[in-house]
Amino acid sequence: MKKHILNNLHLKLLALVLAVITWLIVVNVSNPYTTKTISGIPITIENEDSLLENNYTYTVTGSQTATIRIRAPRKTVQALNAADFQATADLSRLYEPTGQIPVTVTSKSSRISNDEITQITQSLDIKLEAITSRKFDVAVFTEGTPADGYQVGNITASPSVITVTAPQSFLDQIASVGVVVNVDSVSKDVNQHVTATLYNAGGNVLNTEDVKHLSLSSSDVDVTVQIMNVKDVGITGKVSGTDAVARGYRYAGMTIEPETVSVYGRKKVLADLSSLSLPDGTLDVTNATEDVVQTYHFSDLQLPDGVSLADDADTEFTVTLHVEKTNTKTFKLPISSLTIRNLDDSLQIQNTGDTLNVTVEGLSGDLDALQASEISAVLNLKGLKAGTSTVTADVTVPDGFSVVGTAQVSVNLVEVNGETTVAENQNGQTAKENTAAPKATVSEGEKSGEDLK
Repeated sequence: MKKHILNNLHLKLLALVLAVITWLIVVNVSNPYTTKTISGIPITIENEDSLLENNYTYTVTGSQTATIRIRAPRKTVQALNAADFQATADLSRLYEPTGQIPVTVTSKSSRISNDEITQITQSLDIKLEAITSRKFDVAVFTEGTPADGYQVGNITASPSVITVTAPQSFLDQIASVGVVVNVDSVSKDVNQHVTATLYNAGGNVLNTEDVKHLSLSSSDVDVTVQIMNVKDVGITGKVSGTDAVARGYRYAGMTIEPETVSVYGRKKVLADLSSLSLPDGTLDVTNATEDVVQTYHFSDLQLPDGVSLADDADTEFTVTLHVEKTNTKTFKLPISSLTIRNLDDSLQIQNTGDTLNVTVEGLSGDLDALQASEISAVLNLKGLKAGTSTVTADVTVPDGFSVVGTAQVSVNLVEVNGETTVAENQNGQTAKENTAAPKATVSEGEKSGEDLK
């Protein structure tokens, strides 16, 4: 019996089958096969140089992680997680019409093979973006305030232009490239070596830490800031047409508000500077019958080389050209007070007591202060014979006044029969004057604002 059993092949095969079935039953009961989904496997992007060679970069538009499903014994499945797998996306396999890169997930663990992996994530979505360059002038920003009496002047930066290379989307955010220099309480030029910073349109610093493929032609800038002296100077200008205002009016002067403007420059340049002027021809009172009031910008003033308007200077100033109505006043000058020229030696002036009436035009206040002694008149008697003649006097009045019409007086000349006194007049010419002649007197005429013919 024993021999029959040991030599029976069929029985042996049956026993083997029963053993395998028993093992499978035991395994499936104690460690059955199960399915598990694993997410969050980081996708590594390969062959990025294939884009950079053509000046392109990319941004991932979706999730950069992969999801898989595995089927294996429960104990094996339970021991596996995302770290046991690797996912890659090869940029050289990019399908440009859709912007998708195929994703491959493989196992890093010996407990599971690649055949037991089912990929749920098949591709990675990306967006291509050109890498471009743009030049920016270097802006220098100062912080702080120089010492009293000083101001920031010219600023130079080297290099003055920086080229920024970056993905187009980031490059579009850059409004300026600048550096910051501290000038607080300084009174002399500042030289600093500073790092360039990128700013957006709002003046805020752009964060560049996570920007790939960003480069600057120069990251550092050498800056020189001139610190200038500040000085307040007057404002002036040449007024045209002062002798051509409307008849019956006169230019009476100019007032400016404010009277001074702040400028800055080197101390040596400012030393001899006392005022700034408007260009000739700017101020004009031709035919004016009232005050001429005009507002100007300080930038209209003529600035010498090396001088600039200070930052705190007002932007505008007002010039008032005063034009006032004139009045007249008549002064009576005795003939004895006049200068006589070219009187024939055989003649003398007979004391008639006549006076020379001189009408003077000017501003009311000035006329009130004008004295007859400030008016001079000359009678030229050349060629006159004995008898009574009407002579036009050559009258001189101080600046700011004018003579209205002509001043004439009747002069009675007689032959010399008696002793006379010969005196030298103020011009060195011989004048014969009656020693009994009265002194000059002044008689005020009526003041009138009407136009004088």
